[in-house]
Amino acid sequence: MKTKDYNTEELEAKLLERFGQEKHFTVPEGYFEGLTGKVMSRIAERKRRRRVWRWAAAAVLAGCVAAGGWLFESQYKTQLAEAEEIQYIEDALDYSMIDNMSIASYLTEAE
Repeated sequence: MKTKDYNTEELEAKLLERFGQEKHFTVPEGYFEGLTGKVMSRIAERKRRRRVWRWAAAAVLAGCVAAGGWLFESQYKTQLAEAEEIQYIEDALDYSMIDNMSIASYLTEAE
């Protein structure tokens, strides 16, 4: 498909011939007087929304960090308590001077 090359004057002349000098679009009266204020208020509103979203994201992140710390601490405390319990049992067995073979024979002996 071949396109015609128009220079600007020819194109403008064809458009004027087809549509004439009549202005087809109108601007409401007083439109440009209040335009700057409207645009600036929208910009301020967007900045305000962006600030709120940033604070919300920071709050969510802080909550996640706090929850993660709490979960880590509770898991650590559970493991520490289990380790202390095992150590207590091992210390009690060492104090009673019972070796593993004796425990196994006591447990497997049938009366």
